[in-house]
Amino acid sequence: MTEDYPSNPPPVNAPAPATNWRLYLELLSFCGFVFPFGNIIGPLILWMVKKDSVREVAEFGPKVINFNISWLLWSIATCGIGAIAWLIIAIIATIKAANNEPFKHPWALPLVK
Repeated sequence: MTEDYPSNPPPVNAPAPATNWRLYLELLSFCGFVFPFGNIIGPLILWMVKKDSVREVAEFGPKVINFNISWLLWSIATCGIGAIAWLIIAIIATIKAANNEPFKHPWALPLVK
């Protein structure tokens, strides 16, 4: 009882999978809840490791790092009130990254290039 299977399967024209590196960068911003300055160190490590091999990390890594450094400074300047704004904006940025929608981080100082 043998069944005939085609020797070569037909080619599948599947679209290239979307990468999630931008989402990973945004999610690493929440490492600040686990260890001090994790919101800066997490994206910084990913950016330093992958910036030469992944275009998306090279493009969005400095933006996420600048956003987190800037909002750390804003939070210090506003005695912690900026941390609430940072959390809301970080959640919005993560959702936008998950949906592959564009997002510009507000009030981010251009510190890392």
